[in-house]
This record gives sequence, structure tokens and C-alpha cells, in this order.
Amino acid sequence: MLVLEPDGVWTPQGLKTGHVVEIEDGWIIGVVPAPRHPVSHPLPGRILLPGLVNAHSHAFQRAFRGHVQWRSAEHDDFWSWRDAMYAVASRLDPEGVEAVSALAFLEMAEAGVTRVGEFHYLHHQPDGTRYADPDELARRVIAAAMSVGIRIALLRVAYARGGPGVPLRPDQARFGDADPDDVLAALQRLDGATADPRITLGLAPHSVRALDADWLRALSAFDGPVHAHVSEQPAENEAAIAEHGASPLAVLADAGLVRGGFTAVHLTWPLAGDLELLQAAAGSVCVCPSTELDLGDGFLPVEARLRLPLCLGSDSHARIDLFAEARDLELHARGLAGRRNVLTPPGQRHGLAHRLLQAATVAGDRALGGAGQGIAAGAPADLVAVDLRRTAAWGVPPLEAIAFTATPEWVDTVWVAGEPIVSGGYHPKAEAIRARARPWLG
Repeated sequence: MLVLEPDGVWTPQGLKTGHVVEIEDGWIIGVVPAPRHPVSHPLPGRILLPGLVNAHSHAFQRAFRGHVQWRSAEHDDFWSWRDAMYAVASRLDPEGVEAVSALAFLEMAEAGVTRVGEFHYLHHQPDGTRYADPDELARRVIAAAMSVGIRIALLRVAYARGGPGVPLRPDQARFGDADPDDVLAALQRLDGATADPRITLGLAPHSVRALDADWLRALSAFDGPVHAHVSEQPAENEAAIAEHGASPLAVLADAGLVRGGFTAVHLTWPLAGDLELLQAAAGSVCVCPSTELDLGDGFLPVEARLRLPLCLGSDSHARIDLFAEARDLELHARGLAGRRNVLTPPGQRHGLAHRLLQAATVAGDRALGGAGQGIAAGAPADLVAVDLRRTAAWGVPPLEAIAFTATPEWVDTVWVAGEPIVSGGYHPKAEAIRARARPWLG
């Protein structure tokens, strides 16, 4: 029996003080006002949150953080950045993929993340030749998450073309599949080999740009979470309208993919009717503010932020800080709307902080196929203790301190299934993981 006694516990009902969290066999069995068992872990000055969920990650892209922050072309934008990213992807062998992925996942764990949605599209050798094990790189990424101790939802990407009528470029060859059956077969193989409950699977049709309508219809046979890049760039919308006469989201919906469990990643440039379509389907949006700013993509419109369920991802990992991603949901909305407290639910004093923390935790869990229960009896004991014993938090309401001021350095202890993977801000494998990744960075 593990009994945690923090200063406060953030539950679906709000912040509770004077409560303990009881854990047994990796599950929360109670959040109670008085300990029924001896307290094993007093946590003075800490607030207990559900583990943070990074719902959109390309772990290998951690390899070139900071190496694209100078001008490489007369006009630097998403497309020139993509060329640099492809060059990095082309030089990573299985060891490099695993080493860099472990580094990204380590940084996530140290920042309070207990579950990641890994949008995985490195499948083959750089020239497109299959590995002897066709799932080699997927298994490497999963192994990286397991070495760190976080949960992973491997979102297996389907990618077939460079655009409407355009074959894959040579530097896209390792992303491609022969046909939709290849993708579904890969998911079946991985499912049969992943008995660990920390590992789940989902489907990721990369984008309407990368798949035609026949592919999308065939992939709709998958029963599980579906994530896709949607309307990240105006050019993506223009190509979809030229090919299909409809928005990327409408094309995905026509194929049967937009439904409960569907997450539109980015949706930075929604077209008329898209918000209503996604809302009616009970879908969600994964917003990646740091990457969307880093790439000059733009901003999710305020109306979408108000109407749709939102979760968060660090995407290209220019920064791994889910607290900052959460506050940017509101801060960017303020810049767009020209007013303050844009996303505040009516009549709730701490409602804005509550909503931002939901986006960083339970909303991401739901988007990856979890129950999104938060800290409640019957939920997995995936938790993060945030240390408020610092000058920056002095005199600040606890939830607002976390939502608007906290950084990864405030993370004290992280538990996954009741087991501590970070203690006192330290992961026991940190030095080894950093050293292994070093040759692959840059």
C-alpha cells in the first residue's frame, strides 16, 4: 500500500486539501480526507496532479533541436524546416532512433509526462528497404519508452505519397507503405506482441496530402484511436480542395475516420464547416503551440479553442514543457481576441486553470484511448507531484501557480502505475540515456 499525503490533490471535482491518495497494485483505490493506512510518502509543499499527457510527439525530431534556428533559405518556413527534418530522419539507424527517442522520453518524464502519443512514421531503411523485422523501428521506439518508464500510445502512421499525384521523394521512402493492408497488418503484429499494459496502439493517417481517398476508406476499418495532421498549412487546404473539392477534415470524414476517438492534430487553418463537423463527431484537437509558433504555422482560431475538446503535444520538441503548452492555449487566445481570460468557464473562479490543466492531463489521456479519470478511485496511479516551495509560487493560488508559472523544474516526483520513475526531479537512468543519444544529436 502506497499512501501519498501532499498539500493538495487536484481531482475532477477541483483541488482538495487535507486528503491522501491511496494506491495498491498500480491503481488508485481512494482519495480520502483521513488516512486509513500509515502515510508512506508525506509530500509537504507539493500538489498532486494526474500525470501529464503529451498527445503528439515525433520523438526522433529531438535530434536537431536548436540546429534550425538560423536562416538556411531566403524564405524559411514549414517547408524548408521539413527538408532539414528529412535529412535528420535519413541518417538515423535503429540504434539512433531508439537512443534519441529515449532522450525525448526522458525529458518528458522529467517534465511530468507519464504518457506519450508517438506519431510514428519512420518504418524502413532510408532507401525504403524493409528491415528483416518490418516493425523494427516501432519496437525500438516502444523499447525507448519502456526504458524510461512512461506509457506509450504508438500511433502507427500511414504514408503513401508526396502529395496529390506526386510519388514519395527519396527522402520520404522510409515512411511509405505498399498499401493499406500493410498498415493494418503492422498494427495487428504489434498488438500481438505488446502485452504490457503501458503500451497501446492507434492509427495515424499522416494527412490528406499523404494519402488518397481509397487509402483513407480502407484504413477506416481500424477500431481504435485515430490521429491525423489536419489543416496545419494553407497549402494543405488548397491541395485538398483541388483534389477533392472539400477540406482535409471533410475528406477524412467522408472516409469514415472522423468519429469518437478521432483527434485532429493542429487544425490551425480550419475551413467553413470543420468545427461543426468535428464537434458533431465528438472528436478533439491536439494543439502543439510551441511547434506551431516555431514553424510559423499560425494559431488555432479562438472559436475552435472555445468549442472543441483540446489536448496538447510538444510535436517536434523545440520545447518539452506541457505547463507552457497549456498556458499558451490561453495566452495565444488573448493575443488573437484582444482581451483576457478568453477560455474561462463562466462562474468558476479557478475554472481557467482547471481547464488548462485538463488539456495537459485527462484530455490527452482520452485522446489516446484512455478513460481520462484523473485522480480518482479506479484510475491508474499515474501521478506527478509539483513542488510549490519556491519563491515564484509564494502567495499564488496553487492551481494558478501551476497553470501560469510552473516549469519542468518544479516537477518533484513522477509515478507510473504507482512506481516512481522520477524522484526529487531525478531519473536514475538520465546519465546513461543522455550519453547514448549524444552521437546522434545535431
